Order: sequence, then structure tokens, then C-alpha cells
Amino acid sequence: MLVLDADISSGMILQREESVPISGSSEPGETVRVSVRRGGATLSEAAAAAEESGRFTVMLPPVSGSCEACEVTVTAGSGSVTLTDVLFGDVFHITGQSNMELPLSRVYDPYDPAKPFSGSQRTPDCPYVREFRAPVIPCFDPKAELDRWEQGEWLSADSPRGASLSAVGYFFAKALFDRYGIPIGLLNTSAGGAPIEAFLPYDELRRLHCCDGFLDKAAVPGWMQRTAAEDERRCQAYYAAVEREDSIGGQVLSGSFAGGEETSLPLWLEGFSGRIWLWRELDLPEDFDTEAAQLLLGTLTDADAAYVNGIKVGETGYMYPPRYYGIPAGALRPGRNRLAVRLDIYGGRGGFTPGKRWCLKSGSCLLDLSEGWHYVEAVTTERLTPPAFFQGMPLSLYAVTAPIYRRRFKGLVVYQGESNGGNAERYRELFTHFIGYYRRRIGWEIPVIFTQLPEFGSEGSWPLLRQAQLKCAALPGTAMAVTIGTGEVNDLHPINKWDVGRRLALLAARLILEGQECPPVCCKRAEARGLWAELNFTREIKLIRQENSYFTAVYADGTEETVDAEQLSGRSLRLKISRGSPAVIRYAWMPSPTDPQLWDTEGMPVSPFEIRTE
Repeated sequence: MLVLDADISSGMILQREESVPISGSSEPGETVRVSVRRGGATLSEAAAAAEESGRFTVMLPPVSGSCEACEVTVTAGSGSVTLTDVLFGDVFHITGQSNMELPLSRVYDPYDPAKPFSGSQRTPDCPYVREFRAPVIPCFDPKAELDRWEQGEWLSADSPRGASLSAVGYFFAKALFDRYGIPIGLLNTSAGGAPIEAFLPYDELRRLHCCDGFLDKAAVPGWMQRTAAEDERRCQAYYAAVEREDSIGGQVLSGSFAGGEETSLPLWLEGFSGRIWLWRELDLPEDFDTEAAQLLLGTLTDADAAYVNGIKVGETGYMYPPRYYGIPAGALRPGRNRLAVRLDIYGGRGGFTPGKRWCLKSGSCLLDLSEGWHYVEAVTTERLTPPAFFQGMPLSLYAVTAPIYRRRFKGLVVYQGESNGGNAERYRELFTHFIGYYRRRIGWEIPVIFTQLPEFGSEGSWPLLRQAQLKCAALPGTAMAVTIGTGEVNDLHPINKWDVGRRLALLAARLILEGQECPPVCCKRAEARGLWAELNFTREIKLIRQENSYFTAVYADGTEETVDAEQLSGRSLRLKISRGSPAVIRYAWMPSPTDPQLWDTEGMPVSPFEIRTE
């Protein structure tokens, strides 16, 4: 029986102007023939015999790129398959963790319909951008390596499910399509929470000695299955106990509960695990359109359900997604309404994320919901140890990613690093090793474009990780997109993926499609002169004066001071310091540099950095 691999299907995009593999399974020894027709003309033909296992790979001679669709016919003695709406263009492998995985449906701003992918623009409409998303199936077998994808499908950006495409991937691909008019295909193997070690095989991880203790445990046959089963039993027992002990929820929803404490949002609890209920009364103005309303609650830690007049309008089981809950017709009514939120906190701290907005929205009408709440601690529990997050572990995604090495594409695009923040000092070594291994498997020095992490949080090791990423940008055939200014201090998943995608596309255009090297702007020298320090850069930069300077001078005794900068020339700055001879100069060396001061001549921010003085 003739069966094609999951990514060899109608609607796919194949790499133009290269010999590409068409693979699947047939009867052993059968001759498999492939032909490509466009506009009635045959463009390419090839044949190959199936192996004893039944696997076959037919290498199809190159086909030129075009927005005109092709038919690809695959025939064997056991059958024939005709694939329709096949395009030839430029294909990219995109990978990383949740910020690459994040779909278009998650990156709109309900408060600003003028932003990309908000309001009426929430449906992508480009049929020449398509994505194949590989399945996320963790595996810890040291010898496992898939030779095909048996699941997954190609989706076009203009399909009914186009909003499920990677947001970064879509904006990257759309920018390239707009520039060159060539269809862009994306092979997406990203997975939320994945450290770079998740994409490396067992033997490579052993050579790195970065997780030997974990591998000793995880590689034992059945470890993942046993762990998952125990976690399921333990968590289900916890959830059931909370439901049994919650004697207050029904009263809150009906309005019969008389207790509770007054509070305002954001309510954040430290040292508490269990369930709380919040509620408030709300009088709607007469002109409020109850038929097109949304309840906007920002993000919450950990799991919630929201109710309007006792009717559940939405629920979310974990902390990251924004709570934008559409209210069904009839749930709201003129006059007085009752809003309620059930919030389960698992890890000893949780609540409403500070800095978000809490509103009832209908059209342009926004009713603030930050005041007038009551809450009660309905159930108190011990902390719940979270279930094992397998895709966030070393080795876990190698087996399911391995089919990528059998495909043909233009380059690799990576948005990853958040899960390596706890080991930032070693990230340069790990990412460099990953690129080296990847290129060996692909068989050539494939270009790699990666994303430096944007701002997030108020403390942590992200400055060190950004510096490690900056050093990785010195590797030949790589380019790094600087993304500070696109993040959100209080959200690991910022919605501004359009700027990230466009910056990645600009680098891809230069490095891959136009053959230009594009290293980031770097500070190449810092010289201390009395009460001044001079910085010299590899290319021209522009200093934007702002109220708060991002430059700091660090002295040998560990003290540091914020210093002001002024531009001396296109490639140099001067810093005024209070005492002589700082050991190190830093720029934007903080978790959340939200307003970059340094830009290159093409309007891209300069990377945060630290440099020793001379």
C-alpha cells in the first residue's frame, strides 16, 4: 500500500531550485515514480525502488519557484496518489520554544485594534505562507530517531485554521513573501519550554556532560511512562480533593455567600496554595452592548474559571495564556450583574499578574474592573508538585525532530533560550554545539538565524544569556535578531511578534537570499580616560537620549553607577563617570531594557553588552 509521509501532502511547499525528497512507504522492491505538472506541462520526473523495509525516497529534480500551484503524482504498483495545490518556494526550518510555537490567535491586543493582527485584521490572508507543524512527542530512548513524521499537516495562512500558525513564523514568512514574491514554507518543530538540550541526541549530550545524572535516570526503559502515570494519579487526587472541600463556590455564584474580604486587583497571594473565589457586582450603563462583550482578566497564576451571573464564560488550566473571555449572548443583562472568578493556586504563590488591565469590553467601551472585589480562601492545601514537563527536559525532542535532517530547506530560524536562563553561563557552549551538530547532520554549513531574548521580569539571569547569545553571533553563517523593546516586563509571551518576525526576515534576506554577512553591531573597544570612558563600535550607531540611561560603569570593588552617554561620532560614544578606571562598561544590562537607547542606521536596536575597559 502506498503511503506518503505526513509532510508530503497536498498544500505543501517544497524548496525551489533544489533536488527534493519525496518519501513514504510502499511494497518492498516496488518502483515508485513521481512527476510534477504545472499548467499542463511536466516540470520534473524521477523514480526509485522501495527498500526491503518498504521505505522509499525519490529525489525529485529541481523545480523553479512560482505562486502557480502544481500537481505532484506519486505512483507505485500498489497505488497512485495525486497531491494538489503544491507550491515551490523557499522553505525554512523554524524551531525553539513557546515564543516560536505561539500561534497568531494569541498575539492580538484587544485594547488596540490598530495593531497588527488585532480587530478586523485577525485573519491572515496570504495563501503563499504555509506551515507544517511537527508533533510534539517526547522520547527518552537513547537509540530512538524517527525517519518520518506520521502526524501533522500543512496549513495555509488563508485557511480557516490559519490563526494557528506560528506568529513569529507567519510574520517572518509574510515579510519575505512581500519582498520577493516567492511562496514561503515553514517546517515547525518548536515546543514550549524546550531547552536547547532537548533537541540534541543522547550521545551528544553525554559528550557535553551537561545532564549525566538526568540521563542515567531518564534513559531507563519505561521511566517516562511510569512518571507520567504517577503524576496523573497524584494530580487527579489533588484536584478531586479541592473539589470535595470547596463548599463555598456554589454560594459565591448564587450570591448567597455573606463573608469574604474586600480587595482590589491585582490580588496576589504569597504563601498560599489552594482555591480562592473572587466576586463583585457590576452595574452596566444603558448604552453598553451586552451582545458583543469580552471579559479581560490579563494572566493569572495558576488555573481559573470566570463566571457572569453564574454562567461560565471561560477557563484556563495554566498560567501563561491571556484571559480574553468572550461572553455568550444572554449572560449579561441590563442593570446589575455578578462577576466571579475561581482561582486555583498550586505552588505557594499566585493571583492576578500585576501591570495588566482588568476590564469588561464591548466595542470601544471599556469598564474598569480593578476595584470593588471580594475574595475568600475557599480551600487551603499543601503545595502541588507540578507533573513532569517532559518536553522541557534534555533529549526529549530529538527523536521527533530527527526527520528534519532528511528534508531540504534554505535555513534554520531559532527562537529559544528562556528555559536555559538558569544555566546562562553555559549557553554559549550548548548553542554552539547544537549548531555544529545540526550542520553535520544536514551536510552543509546551513545558515542559522536566531533570536536574542527580549525584556522580561525584574530579576534573573537574562542579561547573561543575552551576552552568551551575542557571542554566538560571531559563528560563521549566523545572524542574530535583537528584540529588546518588543517584550513585556510582566509577560513571558509578549504579543509583539510582528517586529520579531520582520527583524528575522531582514536577516534572512541578507544572509540567505542575498548572500551578505550581517554580524550585529558590537562595541569593540572601551577606553577609560580620567572621568570619561570612550566606546567604539563596529558600525555606525545612533544614541537616543532618554530620561533613564542604560549605561553603567562597574568598578573593581564591585560597585557600579549609572552614567550618561553622549555621541562623539557615528561609531563612538563618550560616558561621563564619577571616578576613574571602571573595570567594565555595560549597556542595557538588566532583565527588562524596554526602551533601547542605541540603534543601528537601519532602525534596529543594538544588543545589550558588557565590555572590559582598557
